[in-house]
Amino acid sequence: MASDDVTTAGVIAPPPAIYATGLGLGLLADWLLNLPRPFDQTMMTGAAAAGLAGLGIACAIAAIGRFRAADTPAEPWKPTRSLATDGIYRITRNPMYLGMALLLLAAGIGLRSLGIIMLFPLVILVVDRLVIAREERYLRGLFGDEYTAYRARVRRWF
Repeated sequence: MASDDVTTAGVIAPPPAIYATGLGLGLLADWLLNLPRPFDQTMMTGAAAAGLAGLGIACAIAAIGRFRAADTPAEPWKPTRSLATDGIYRITRNPMYLGMALLLLAAGIGLRSLGIIMLFPLVILVVDRLVIAREERYLRGLFGDEYTAYRARVRRWF
């Protein structure tokens, strides 16, 4: 169990804001650059977008539930009180970020936005390097061997 007097992970920005920025910039690029639609709107693309969005929402909800059960805040700018390692956290160390990534990809497909799809890898890189990497250093310092063992068992994304 962590103490309440520790600092936070020091992430660059709230992760939802990073994903929202990718969405907004992608749509802006579509409009400013008059980018072509990467594919036709079909029942298949609609189903793919809906499926990814549903999976993304499920990941996020499951993650928030595990944080509540562990009595620790989900927000990375607040001090962590305990390490969530069960439930969806047995599959991925970052289900909320994975969920938001799936939602961003769903938006790119559903809106047929080349801008969003092109910016998707950059958004993932920013989250991976400037959010997740900082959180991992923080958690390793906070939980030591317990976090190191968890990190060895469970992949970062999926």
